[in-house]
Amino acid sequence: MAELDLECKLSRNYALENVADSLAYLLIKATPNPTINFGSLPLNLGIVIDVSASMRGDKIRYAREASKFVVESLSPDDMVSVVIFSDDTRVVVPHSKAREKSTMLPAIDKIRPASGTRMYKGIETAAAEMRKAAGLSCINFMIILTDGETEGEEQCLSVVQQEMRNRFTISTFGIGDKYNERLLKAIADATLGKIYHLQTAEQIKAHFEAEVKAARAVMITNVTLNLSLADGVGLEEVNRIFPNSAKLESIIGADGKTYAVDINSLAINEPSYFGVKMVLPARASGPATEVQASLRYDIPSLEIVGHVDKCNVVVEYTRDHDLCGRTNREVITYFNQLNVETLINQAIEETKVGNVAEATKMLTQAQMLTQKIGNTALTQCISQASEELNEKGTISSGVMKTVRVGASHTVKIDDQ
Repeated sequence: MAELDLECKLSRNYALENVADSLAYLLIKATPNPTINFGSLPLNLGIVIDVSASMRGDKIRYAREASKFVVESLSPDDMVSVVIFSDDTRVVVPHSKAREKSTMLPAIDKIRPASGTRMYKGIETAAAEMRKAAGLSCINFMIILTDGETEGEEQCLSVVQQEMRNRFTISTFGIGDKYNERLLKAIADATLGKIYHLQTAEQIKAHFEAEVKAARAVMITNVTLNLSLADGVGLEEVNRIFPNSAKLESIIGADGKTYAVDINSLAINEPSYFGVKMVLPARASGPATEVQASLRYDIPSLEIVGHVDKCNVVVEYTRDHDLCGRTNREVITYFNQLNVETLINQAIEETKVGNVAEATKMLTQAQMLTQKIGNTALTQCISQASEELNEKGTISSGVMKTVRVGASHTVKIDDQ
């Protein structure tokens, strides 16, 4: 009985013979077997909270309550640490087993705002606490909460890059309209976490709870996607598409035809979908295996190490234009969700330089796609952004964040 179902689907199974540089879109679906008991692993949780002056009032109060709620929900064998940052960084709860809640909760209650924002120090300190679980089979998961821009953005990304080798997943939470959503998304993308835009402090608890619950479902670790390309096939880009989008970095092998993509981990309660954009060579009529996709992974709770699942991708080259015009709706729809995100980001950049006409055009295209996909929430957000742009010639910071972050949360569609 397979632990994971690996499936590959092309946007088009046919390509015109003897035509070079045609694009191909490959959807790779990794779905855990729902009939298997994957067991459980302890959670190694790091909570990182911005306590700059702007966090005063409801923000810091709800941050404390959300942190306490999460700590109270942990199992005795889970591990947790809490770090706060402003100009300085302080460890509020040192790394320890969650069975010591009687000392943790009062410490969290004492969290108060200070001044300044140096996020990179908070990430660095929290990572050092979490590394105390080195050698243990656990899920390394960090939450970062902030409401403003930070000093040392490049240092933040540098620290995150260093911690990637420790298999940390980091989800980021921005409150209000002052934080830098591009930085928070870059941090989340690098570790295959998620970014959340919180319009009010009251939302902190529910989203903290949801992310910790999602982290508990991670049972498949040390995951690597390997792509072996046939001669002449070119790799354009690799993205995670579902449950949220992230551009993935690939490492090319010495032969120039194999690529390794670090996926970090997979949850057992939902599928994970990846998109590969390729360029096909000119070939004569007939079938050709253009890609072999494989996933290598561990399942510590089942004592499975280095298991590999493989899937061959065959393209049929033909002179029949009608066959080449047939598309797979499911694949196209998932790639269109990536296109929506690209259009929104481009529209925002055009808005910043005053090119309202071009920005409006891009938002209109994005809205048409989201309507077709059935992403009602994002459609409404884009509509609001378009209205602001038409009325004021700009998009407010809050709406801009809502649209940009919303575009990274893709929706699952029915299999085709």
